[in-house]
Amino acid sequence: MPLLKDRLGSQRSVFVHGHRIRMNVVPMFLNVFMPWGVFILCCGMTSFWVMYAHPRIAWGFIGLVFLAWFVIIAVAFWARRFDPNPTWFSYFALVVGVMAIAGTVAGLDNFKDFSEPYYHIMSLKTIENLDASFVPGKNVMDGGIFMFGKGNALDETRSWHFTFKTTYCVAPIITNKTAPLSQNYDFWAVGKDCCSLSASDFRCGSWGLAGVGGGIRLVTGADIKYYKLAVEQAESLYNINAPNPILLSWSSAPTVEVNSWNQQVFKNYILMVAVALIASLFFMTLATCGFAFIGRNKSAYAMDFYDQDNWQQGGYGKPMDYGGALIWCLTGMLDVCIGAMQLSS
Repeated sequence: MPLLKDRLGSQRSVFVHGHRIRMNVVPMFLNVFMPWGVFILCCGMTSFWVMYAHPRIAWGFIGLVFLAWFVIIAVAFWARRFDPNPTWFSYFALVVGVMAIAGTVAGLDNFKDFSEPYYHIMSLKTIENLDASFVPGKNVMDGGIFMFGKGNALDETRSWHFTFKTTYCVAPIITNKTAPLSQNYDFWAVGKDCCSLSASDFRCGSWGLAGVGGGIRLVTGADIKYYKLAVEQAESLYNINAPNPILLSWSSAPTVEVNSWNQQVFKNYILMVAVALIASLFFMTLATCGFAFIGRNKSAYAMDFYDQDNWQQGGYGKPMDYGGALIWCLTGMLDVCIGAMQLSS
């Protein structure tokens, strides 16, 4: 512990009774927009093309952000230890960390749901005017979007399913209700929870729309193995062959649907950025209110003692200050967010 004379001779905080100062708008501005900028950077790096094509670069930028965050934390600890005046460093460190983590998590979720499937499909070919009964699947293994020719449709009489927590439904795609020339059913429409459990019935995707003739290929995801098990069960049940099934999501406009994924990524990103700005402004407002109450008591160490059993009267005959007690409770709840704004102990 420091010597008593060092404590008494040290600089007193300006945040004591009668010594309140005006808050500087510059740090308030920075504490709103710098954490928001951190969110924009982290969410943008993890949401878009950089994460797909150059993940090391994306993670490198994220790593630099977290490294800067650790530096800010060290500065905040130093300020709490050696500066007798409340500062913004602890609040800034807390909010930057929250925004960095939230931006990274939100961006990765956006990437997994929309960006990654979009870039996977766009890296493959678009197959036009495909005849499912005449073109073998091994000839179009590099296809991502399949546009089937006239007469191609789902063979609902040979649809089936596999159930594991979810019902995985499959149905072969054929031409004019005829079996493929190779006797191999290579193209299968798939979907979840959209078929009967006791009969051949397939109602997945755009199955009920006239003129439907397209599919979006499934290239990644844990569902693929379950769809293949459903295809194997259909092979056994109907005595057909499907050695290398190409799994498709049946769609009336596959190109438009795939492009909508890319649009949804940007919509989600703009929404998340707007929410982050509102959150930053909200927390800045709470912190400013807490900052404004520092030093408004008669003493920085003021305390009320209650000497009656019913706690209706303050010490020395003073009525209990309910408003002051409420403010004390609220500011205490904000201590984690604005710890640097309190007096050094």
